[in-house]
Amino acid sequence: MKLTVLGATGPTGRQILEQALGAGHEVTVLVRSLDRLPEAARDRVTVVTGDATRTEDVERALAGSEVVISALGSGNDFKSDIASRAARALVPAAKAADTKRVVVLSALGSGPTATHASTVPRLFGRLLMGTVMADKAVADDLIKASGLNWTLVRPAVLTNGPHTGSYKAVTVPDRKVGDRVSRADVADFMLRAATDDAWSRRDAILLSK
Repeated sequence: MKLTVLGATGPTGRQILEQALGAGHEVTVLVRSLDRLPEAARDRVTVVTGDATRTEDVERALAGSEVVISALGSGNDFKSDIASRAARALVPAAKAADTKRVVVLSALGSGPTATHASTVPRLFGRLLMGTVMADKAVADDLIKASGLNWTLVRPAVLTNGPHTGSYKAVTVPDRKVGDRVSRADVADFMLRAATDDAWSRRDAILLSK
């Protein structure tokens, strides 16, 4: 399939990019600078230079793509509002480009999903990531109200572990979540969700098996 990856230079985005190319997909990436893209991938993708919070740049990156997968994150900036600013750019850009499917990396702990997290992740989210989580909740609402065919992906605590395929996706967990799940497995699910109508317009909470 033809897809665009936003946040392809981040830790989860790189996993998405690697797996998408390995699966033979045609990939476009939107990056601020070519230097941040892994050298091995540069001649295997279409590169659009721009800003994921600018509608015009996102629309250029989405041209011709059936799917957009966003793995944009706040990094170590606990005051970041990147999620809401990117959502405000993505929604009109996806509509203008007639992009059929939108899969966005959100967070377990934003908005009403805070009730699903176990004590330690919930306290961490509240005390250290409160601003980021609140911003992600705004972004989530923008995506859900957009009319697009969306999936919001909410992983448990992220790790840099291997791609195992040993995870499960649920809409409502049967326990308080304190699990860990690798970024590689999150990437696996996001690529699968892009072509799986079962996750159309749904939240997907990712847990370890």
